Amino acid sequence: MSQFSAEIRRSPEWWKHRKEQDMQGRWIKSALERTWLVQTPSLPAEVNLSYRQVIYVLDELEGYAALRNEKAGCQVSCFERIWQSDTLLDATGTKNLAEAFAKLRLEVPMSDDGITAYLIDHMLYPLVYNKTLVSHPNGRVLLPVRPPPSTDIYTVSPHFALLPSDVSVSANGSSVKFLSYISNLHPSLHRTTYELLEILLAGFIPLFEHTLTDLHRNNPLMQRIPGRCRYTVWEEPEPPEHSDDEEGWVNYERDMRQWALNRPINLPDVPDSGYPGGLETRRHIVTLRDRTVQVIVSASEISLLPQGPAFPGSSWHVEGMRSERIVACGFHCLSADNITESSIEFRMAVTYPRGFSAGDTGATLRTWGIRDGDSCHQYVGGVPIRPGLSLVFPNIYQQRQTPFTLADSSRQGHLTGIWFYLIDPDVKPIVSTSVVGPQQKSWIHKALDDNLDTRFPNELIEKIMEHVDGLLTPEEAQIYRREMVEAGKQFTQANNSYHFCIPFDIWNGPEVTE
Repeated sequence: MSQFSAEIRRSPEWWKHRKEQDMQGRWIKSALERTWLVQTPSLPAEVNLSYRQVIYVLDELEGYAALRNEKAGCQVSCFERIWQSDTLLDATGTKNLAEAFAKLRLEVPMSDDGITAYLIDHMLYPLVYNKTLVSHPNGRVLLPVRPPPSTDIYTVSPHFALLPSDVSVSANGSSVKFLSYISNLHPSLHRTTYELLEILLAGFIPLFEHTLTDLHRNNPLMQRIPGRCRYTVWEEPEPPEHSDDEEGWVNYERDMRQWALNRPINLPDVPDSGYPGGLETRRHIVTLRDRTVQVIVSASEISLLPQGPAFPGSSWHVEGMRSERIVACGFHCLSADNITESSIEFRMAVTYPRGFSAGDTGATLRTWGIRDGDSCHQYVGGVPIRPGLSLVFPNIYQQRQTPFTLADSSRQGHLTGIWFYLIDPDVKPIVSTSVVGPQQKSWIHKALDDNLDTRFPNELIEKIMEHVDGLLTPEEAQIYRREMVEAGKQFTQANNSYHFCIPFDIWNGPEVTE
């Protein structure tokens, strides 16, 4: 049902056509004739929608239409709490930002994978605990900071943290201003890039507001399909009469497995009364207007060459660690050319299902698509990446990008994307570039060259540089980056084990009946 709804809402001006009888007829016919492939923790499942379910989806479009933000040009995407737009940047803004990034591309090397160039690398020159100098409130003392305390074993890094920028949002939310430099993007050499990123980020503010509103505890997700599964047939296969009938017992166990998996069952379904309304109701609205927020900025370009490697996709992950407080992520596809379709996919952790008999795989598999030992998560959809797409989603969902290759193997292709990671605006601000000066030696050297008299000997400048604390060479920064990437991989593995991929125990789940 979510897939069907998302496909409708990807069609042009669906909100204008949703009440047209001809269009409704085509949607109904298409949905009923189609076998839908649904990703589950076990295996992809083939699902056929009933007429009542199709009508529920069509009636529910009323709520999605009411949620649309016409002024900001955004709407709910493939699933709840995910918002998207295709109109944040006009043609001129896109052209100007692409030109600015083309200049950046000349300055950065290709990464170790041979296909990715990090145009704005948010993992270079991070906050290094007990080393990076941080300005204290009186503004006169620069001292390293200690890592935050942690009572758990994996969610807080004792070594590193990403550095956000402080951003001022105007009173009406139509413009933003970077109050501090973007980590690893020179503020004077790339002033135009800053201005263009401010325009793009201003367009993201309504999307972030909608996602944060949907995340608020006073706006819980609507439960569309309540209830539990119920069997309609209880006569199970008869066991063999004699205990020494080995062939009979083998056949009996086989028949029992088949009976358990195919036994007639009534699955939970949408209410008989249909869509109850109220999808658009929000008891609390979050606003970022007239506030200072913290944002981490990142940008990369994936370039594929004929006879070169394809993009293998990314692993399932959330962004950052708990100490970095990333609450929502924004993605913008600046450009894409000559690549096969790639999507950003999402999944969420779920609790054990409830209300089934111990060991009843037939019930859990057909109701929730989960068997004993499967991971407790749910796939909630994906969004095809296309030029101009802007997407915001909560960082409680894991996300991954699917693989792609060249559409035409005789010429090169690329995908350029920009990421904004929003720090939770309702918690105490974390250490940002407002209190951490640039750590690049080249930046400080250039500042001295630009501001000292030309007659000042270069040898003295080098002597000054030797006594400036808190700076890193590019080689040192790369070492820290590799360590940070490795720490991120370990965190993702632990996060899967403890949260997103907890094995389902069909014999000892909550409220299991014997």
